[in-house]
Amino acid sequence: MIRLTLLFVASLLACGTARSADPLDCIPKSARVVLVVDHPRKLAETITGLDAFKQAQTLAQVRELYDSTTARRLLKLLAFAEKELGAKWPDLLDQIAGNGLAIGLRFGADPAPAIAVACGTDREQVKKAFDLAVQALDEELARQGAKDRLKVEQNEGVSLAHFGTDIHFARVESTILVSNGLDFLKEAIALAQAKPKDNSSIHKARQDAAKLLPKTPLAWLWLNFASVKESKEAKDFFDATREDFIQTLGAGSTIDCLRRSDCVAVGLYQEASGFRLRVRLPAGREGLWSDLALHVPPKGSQGSLPLLEPPGTIYSQSLYLDIGYMWKNRARMITGDSLKQFEKGEKEVSKIIPADVKLGELLEMWGPQHRIVVVNHDKRPYKTEPELKLPAFGYVATMRDKKFGENLESIARAVALIGTLQFGLKSSEVEHEGVTIIGYRFSENKVIPDDPQGIRFNFEPCFAVVGDEMIFASTIELGKKLITELKKPRRSGNSAVWMAKASATDGANVLAGLSDPLITDAVLGRGLGLTEARTEIANLVGWVRTLGTAQIEIDITATEYRLDVVWTPGKK
Repeated sequence: MIRLTLLFVASLLACGTARSADPLDCIPKSARVVLVVDHPRKLAETITGLDAFKQAQTLAQVRELYDSTTARRLLKLLAFAEKELGAKWPDLLDQIAGNGLAIGLRFGADPAPAIAVACGTDREQVKKAFDLAVQALDEELARQGAKDRLKVEQNEGVSLAHFGTDIHFARVESTILVSNGLDFLKEAIALAQAKPKDNSSIHKARQDAAKLLPKTPLAWLWLNFASVKESKEAKDFFDATREDFIQTLGAGSTIDCLRRSDCVAVGLYQEASGFRLRVRLPAGREGLWSDLALHVPPKGSQGSLPLLEPPGTIYSQSLYLDIGYMWKNRARMITGDSLKQFEKGEKEVSKIIPADVKLGELLEMWGPQHRIVVVNHDKRPYKTEPELKLPAFGYVATMRDKKFGENLESIARAVALIGTLQFGLKSSEVEHEGVTIIGYRFSENKVIPDDPQGIRFNFEPCFAVVGDEMIFASTIELGKKLITELKKPRRSGNSAVWMAKASATDGANVLAGLSDPLITDAVLGRGLGLTEARTEIANLVGWVRTLGTAQIEIDITATEYRLDVVWTPGKK
């Protein structure tokens, strides 16, 4: 109960305020991470006003949370605060934190020193809130018979309260500060007491954020990355990255932009269609390690292609990754054990591909644009259904030379021959919109001991070539859908090097397909009746459908690294 009360007090005080209109004026310059909410009420009402948030309240899992002892206690404390302060929580948030809320974190000791500062619009209400929190905490400690009691003092116009050595809070006029370190708190108090002429400079966090982020975020975060790079661990990491081919292949451009950045800025924004999270680094293509042309196309060249979104798409991804460049420069980019493993893998692959196909030539003909899709089935590919039902997935890539597709067809046939002997695969050719699809099916009569659950009946692998692009799909149905998509006039891409989009609406169909084990868990694990469990899972699936879509995009401009996450809530 003591911890619960402390949580309530910290929450109440974190909604407190500062002397100036900018809570960052009270964050010590030694803070290395800063989180700021310039308009707390707007953020809170935006979240609580979401349909997804409201509908979540009806879910059994959420209702159980609200019925917990902790939640009930917190709601009672909130009601008590509203009654004593004479206002409902949205108005209280305005009065006590209307000018902003900031949290600063400094690296070093364990736990890391942290400070929360909030700026209010009503000095008297801030004082009442502070005194009420102190009183409530002191009474709760007394009721619990705690050995450690709250210590309260007044010092040169500053109200101070301490609980043990880890929780300290203070009020300076209309400023409330909370910290886990007394020294850190004293630094913040000195800033809060400073006259405007002594505390007029804009905090570096706000200066950097203003350069990198658009105005009016719901909330934003700043990281002093220059201080992070001073650590031995960071230096070792960046030094080792260029020697690690896997890191270079997976995230080389991101890592290199971080290496050249002194700060990171993150902002959350509300847009007409939903929300956008922007991550910005002040380093881009200018100065990028030359070998990272693997990830970033030359200036003026096409980046990633538009996302493929056939009907029923759960997830779609598009990226730029120049495998041909990597192969040509492998002697420089791949070193040590990685090079040995790569050469070993090359020899193993050469054993199963046709003799007239050279792996090196194949990789150089491979195009730099790649697209991946995961799609729900319109119809399952086999009469025999697997115990674990998986969605279909496909891969589409550009080709620098059409011989690439011809060589891959030879490889696909060679691999299929092996599959025919081991798994009873049967090949077939299907025409769709003038394109030949080479497909393979598993025999439904052949028993395969290594697949007792029939997982193979999710797959009907196929291959096709459309123009300058090749398709691999896990089912012929998806292969046809992808051909239809590629036959459409190609929309122009953009400079982004990586894009992805996920649909909760279509993803809910996958969750619905897994309802049986979820229902079983609810019945056996929580003792629900079968009807109640089915209703609970159906409601959960229905709620997931309302979550809409999430899209991620990474772009590297001349001077900036940009990562955007966009959430578009679903409609009722």
